[in-house]
Amino acid sequence: MATPSRSRPRVVRLALLAAAVVATMVAGALSASAQEDSGEDAAAPVQAAALPSSYTWSSSSQLMGPKSDAAHPNIAGLKDPSVVYSGGKWHVFASIASSAGYNMVYLSFTDWSQAASATHYYLDRSAIGTGYRAAPEVFFNEPQNLWYLVYQDGNAAYSTNPDINNPAGWSAPKHFYSSMPQIIKDNIGNGYWVDMWVTCDTANCHLFSSDDNGHLYRSQTSVANFPNGMSEPVIAMQDSNKYALWEASNVYKVKETGQYLLLVEAFGTVGRYFRSWTSTSLSGPWTPQADTTSNPFAAASNVTFPGGVWTEDISHGEMIRSGVNQLMEVSSCDIRYLYQGVDPAAGGDYNALPWRLGLLTQTNESPGCGGTGEEPTTGGPTTTPPPTGACTAKVSVVGDWTSGWQGKVTVTAGTSALSGWSLKWNWPASQQITSAWNADWVQSGAAVTAGDVGWNGSVASGQSLEAFGFVATGPSTAPQVTCSAA
Repeated sequence: MATPSRSRPRVVRLALLAAAVVATMVAGALSASAQEDSGEDAAAPVQAAALPSSYTWSSSSQLMGPKSDAAHPNIAGLKDPSVVYSGGKWHVFASIASSAGYNMVYLSFTDWSQAASATHYYLDRSAIGTGYRAAPEVFFNEPQNLWYLVYQDGNAAYSTNPDINNPAGWSAPKHFYSSMPQIIKDNIGNGYWVDMWVTCDTANCHLFSSDDNGHLYRSQTSVANFPNGMSEPVIAMQDSNKYALWEASNVYKVKETGQYLLLVEAFGTVGRYFRSWTSTSLSGPWTPQADTTSNPFAAASNVTFPGGVWTEDISHGEMIRSGVNQLMEVSSCDIRYLYQGVDPAAGGDYNALPWRLGLLTQTNESPGCGGTGEEPTTGGPTTTPPPTGACTAKVSVVGDWTSGWQGKVTVTAGTSALSGWSLKWNWPASQQITSAWNADWVQSGAAVTAGDVGWNGSVASGQSLEAFGFVATGPSTAPQVTCSAA
């Protein structure tokens, strides 16, 4: 989340954690509302079969941070990211934060390894303008053939653009409401109205928001009428402990099941974390999925940091989507999450904290995607002799859908340990990698080369490492891979 310029000392945040734990352990403290017809069948909620009941993750190192310039000096944090993959590259929108306040920035790159060096375009140079603008969400409205950027500016705002590649093309802010709705005024207390999020089904577009006071709101308008005609909000979920249902809600449709996945940020025993719920309808009710400090969706307790721990907060972010449109679809066979984290030693004014962005990759494969939902067994010697060469590698298919498939690459060291690895293969057909993570890679025609990114280069003698993953188009046929030490 990004708040109006104010102080929120980190020491005060830590003092609140004990209260948060009590409420997050009590699922009965939550209530869900389905006061409006969403245009879908609001059947009794069931657990999404393709999602695991618990999650484990591996985090990248810091992928990107702020870049100050003459017009934007002393930027402290890069935060609140939204991301889509379109036209062969990643497009990231985020908040920039400093003691002077907030605005937003855009950057793009073809591979995650390029994120740190990408050029930052400050969106106050577009018609979005200067002043308080923060916490963006980007999506493509297919019926209108138009990109939308939803964000907060003290109200629930949006801008539009026919071309996501042109950051100067965003329109001036417009609002879903003329002012703060009465139900939010009645319940917000000393909180802030923040973190607007739109997800559409086939009939309606739903606007979610939070108030930093234990309430999640939802309103709706028809797909045909969007963005106009937004209804008065209802309370979709609430908790008597506001820190257990804090902010940064994001809602997705799971492609494989048609169910919806809701994430909300909370305060845990160690830093911020995400809780999750599922539903058959965007109007709820919402069934707890991984929603406690002992079984979180994503928290310091279930994330490993192969490159070294750089944050204890798994905070405001967005899942890597399988598409770009208003349905906000994700694949349960490709679960990654772009998030904000911060140096655990940092403190002081909340708006001046050094937030940076990192990427989580799920490490326990979801049921139905070739996995059991359990974390892979690691450690201990292999039961087969190590390869006689420097190393071997294997591509495995872990998920396959209509428009593409997901693969993982496992590297096995030979009789000597590896400090780095380099892979080559030729696709047997028309396969094309569209994105990859945890590897430096390039594809030219059918030929692919890939190498480690430092932290995942070490493999003990005779041991195997799940080295990296990718998404590709074309037939889901695994190639023969050549591995060499680097």
